[in-house]
Amino acid sequence: MSLQEQKCPACTAPMRFDPPTGKLVCDFCGTVMDIPKVEPAAQTKPKKPAPKPKDESAVEGFDFSALNDQASDAAAESLPVYNCVSCGAEVIAPAEQMALTCPYCGNNIVLTEKVTGSLRPDGVIPFKIVSGDLPDAVNRYYKNKKLLPKGFFSESTMGSVTGVYLPFWVFGGRLSGSLTFRGEKSRTRREGDYVVTTTDYYQLDRDASMAFQDVPVDASGKVDDKLMDSLEPFDMSQVQPFDMRYLAGFTADRFDQKKQDISSRAEQRMQNSAGTVVEARAGRGYANVRKTGGKLKADLTAKYLLFPVYMFDINHGKKSYHFAVNGQTGKVVGELPIDKGVSWMYFLKRFGILAGIILLLSFGTYMLGV
Repeated sequence: MSLQEQKCPACTAPMRFDPPTGKLVCDFCGTVMDIPKVEPAAQTKPKKPAPKPKDESAVEGFDFSALNDQASDAAAESLPVYNCVSCGAEVIAPAEQMALTCPYCGNNIVLTEKVTGSLRPDGVIPFKIVSGDLPDAVNRYYKNKKLLPKGFFSESTMGSVTGVYLPFWVFGGRLSGSLTFRGEKSRTRREGDYVVTTTDYYQLDRDASMAFQDVPVDASGKVDDKLMDSLEPFDMSQVQPFDMRYLAGFTADRFDQKKQDISSRAEQRMQNSAGTVVEARAGRGYANVRKTGGKLKADLTAKYLLFPVYMFDINHGKKSYHFAVNGQTGKVVGELPIDKGVSWMYFLKRFGILAGIILLLSFGTYMLGV
C-alpha cells in the first residue's frame, strides 16, 4: 500500500491542516507551510481536450462536461490493514477511509492509493471551523429549545469529535420538457335576488427548460441522508483543487455509492423546484392551478467532491444523540430529546391562552349583540 505522511521538514513531527489559516502547521516546533493553490506537477492530471463552450449548467470553476465516468464505476477496494512507516504499527483501515491518524505515534497519513487515478476527488472544501468552537456552537443550537428535559444543559456531555471529509456527488445539468396544468377562472353576476358564479376550466400546456448547478448528495452509505441534507448549504465558491495536504489531521472517507445509484435524489430535488417555478408562472391569472401531467427530462452530470463535517454524540442519561456540524459554516444539526412532561405543559399553556382569546372574542361579540 502506498502511504504519504505529512511530516514537518524541520523536526519531522506530524503536521496538520489548520482551518483558520488554511496552512499546514507543526504543533511541536511551530513551522508553518502554505498549501499551493495550484497542484504540484507530480499530482497534475494528464491534459484533456479543450472543454466545450460553457453553458448555464456549468459550475464556476468546474467543467461538468469533463466528468470522469470511471470514478463512478470504481468499486470500493478492500484494504483492511496498513503498516505505519514511522512506528511500524499495523492498523486496520476501513475500505472507504482515505486519511487517518496513527493511534500509536500520531502521524497523519493519507492512503494515496485511495485518492489517485479514477478514485481521486475533483475538489475539496477545506475545514474553516476548529473543533474547539463546537461546544459554543452546540450551546447556541440548544438556545430557545423549550422542550428539552430539565437539566439537559448541565447533565449532558459531548463525546469524542471526529473531523471527517465526507464524499459527495455534486450534480448539475438541465431539465426540459412539457408540463400540463388545470386552471380555473371565475366570474360572478347578480340575477335578481341571486348571485351567480360561473367557473371556466382551462388546460394549460407549458414547455420548460431550466438549468441547475451545485446540488449535493452525500455519497456515503454510513451517514444519515437527512442529517447530511440538513447541513446545507456549502459555499461552492470555496471549492479548492484536491490536494492531499488538506486531509492532514482529519479523517477522510471515499464514496461507496456510485453517482448513478443516487442521482435520483438530486433529480427529485430539481424536479420539485422546477415544478414549483413552472406552476407559479403557468398559473398567473388563474385560480386553483394544479399539475395534471407531463414530466421534465433530466440531463445530469456530477463531480466527486469532499465536504468538511464534524461528527459527535451528545450523551444524556442512558442515550446518545447524533450531531453533525458543517465544518465550513458552523451550522449545527442533530437529534434532541423531548421531555414529555414539559411538552404537555407547554401544550396546555398555549391551549389555555388560545382558549382565553376565543372566550374573550365570544364575550365581546355577545356584548355587541346585546
